[in-house]
Amino acid sequence: MASHRSRRRQLTREQLLKGLQILGPVSAPLPPDLPPSPPASRESSPALGHKRRYDSDAENSRNKKPRVAPPSSSSHPRTNSQSRPAPTATPSSSRHEPSEDGEVKEESSSSHTSLPTGFPSFMPVRRPRRGDNIPTSDWDAVYEKCFANARKLRFSALARVAAAHPSTSKEYRPLRNPPHPNSSYAKHSLLMARLELIDSALHFVYGLWCKDYSVRTCYRAAWRTVDAFMKPTKSKVAGESHDEREKAFIGLLHMIDAHIHGRKLKYQAVAIDKENDLKINRLFIQYKAEKKQAQARAAASAQATESNATPNMLPSPASSNAANSSNSTPLGGHGTPGHTAAADLDSQMDVHKSGDVDRQIPPPSHIHIPVNTQYIYDRKSQGTGVLLASHYMQQAQQTLSLPVLARHYPRTLARMMFSTLGPQDEHEPDFQDDDCELFWPSQVITGEGLGWVCLMGMAMVKEFGKEYGYQGVDGVVPKVGGEDMSGFPEPRFVPHTR
Repeated sequence: MASHRSRRRQLTREQLLKGLQILGPVSAPLPPDLPPSPPASRESSPALGHKRRYDSDAENSRNKKPRVAPPSSSSHPRTNSQSRPAPTATPSSSRHEPSEDGEVKEESSSSHTSLPTGFPSFMPVRRPRRGDNIPTSDWDAVYEKCFANARKLRFSALARVAAAHPSTSKEYRPLRNPPHPNSSYAKHSLLMARLELIDSALHFVYGLWCKDYSVRTCYRAAWRTVDAFMKPTKSKVAGESHDEREKAFIGLLHMIDAHIHGRKLKYQAVAIDKENDLKINRLFIQYKAEKKQAQARAAASAQATESNATPNMLPSPASSNAANSSNSTPLGGHGTPGHTAAADLDSQMDVHKSGDVDRQIPPPSHIHIPVNTQYIYDRKSQGTGVLLASHYMQQAQQTLSLPVLARHYPRTLARMMFSTLGPQDEHEPDFQDDDCELFWPSQVITGEGLGWVCLMGMAMVKEFGKEYGYQGVDGVVPKVGGEDMSGFPEPRFVPHTR
């Protein structure tokens, strides 16, 4: 051992210089004021242009739990960093990679790897805002145009259905100007008829919504006329739809019905709430009057009892003193005037004064007030409307949802997802604009959102029909003279709010 040490100490100058040449030139030392080194990069981090860390750093980084697990960490265990090459950078692995200071980098707007193919290829056009001061005359013009288009679409749809019957059927009616045999309207006549029928319903409903929105009210009588058109339309679409894409229109029609009932309920609730307040006030007025009558009867009874109880002889001073003692019983017999039944009712009234509208303690059940037939009918209508709105929305969400739109209507979904509009901007879009921003319809309970449903539905019809060359109003079967098709009664505007 000693000889080995002595041999190592006997190195010559030439041997030392030769060893330094083998090691190569030594770089200048780093200044002591440098900031601490960043943490070791994870497996999914880009490693282009960087040297791998020493074994000690790699061993230290393996003992630390990464903040974001790489995609393969759940199915493939980590291996030694010395035996695995540095991975190449991909958008999926580096999109959520933290920067050197630990903050998550902002995701690029061009990367939508988890969205359906074609979804990010379209961005809606941001139109100038029109404002919520549109004149009523402009809304009336939109209503007239929507109803004119709806009537054309309805007639064309029913005419195509009649022409599709066998020539021996009594319902067969040939088209005056049939389309070219090689055209999409000839090859897919029944599909075009369904699209026209759905498009017609959307225009009818949107026209009535314009009438409502222009004066900020709800013409309940007008909305009742829609049901006769919607029922056969839903039945036909449901009976002839085959795949998930077509069945989305069934959910759309159910969503329209749900929002119609929600709108009627919200505006009806304002009037019903006022009527309820008036009836509650009358109940408490009658309750208070009955309480006063009970108090008056109790006071008269006590006074009569006092006048009838005359003493047999004059009281002596001793008896007078005894009468003033704490053990004496007052005239009138049992009980005290301050603890009558009327006083107990009065204590209940003190809990809620007559000025309070929201009285939590109702009057006794024997207090009655008269109500008329309309009062009962309105509340029956309200209860039925709640049940129908719930039913139609439950039916709608079975075939129409955001995942369904993402799979089959990506353009329509993009117009809602990349929109700067809010629920209060229902007046902004032009129903004929196929590129503008939209908004996912509001909740049914708000009473709003029916306009958004119609605009979304029109976009869905155009996106679906583009594959088949659907032209909307421009491709309808023209109506000649006063001819009409039976069935599917047209909705109409009735200016009554009850």
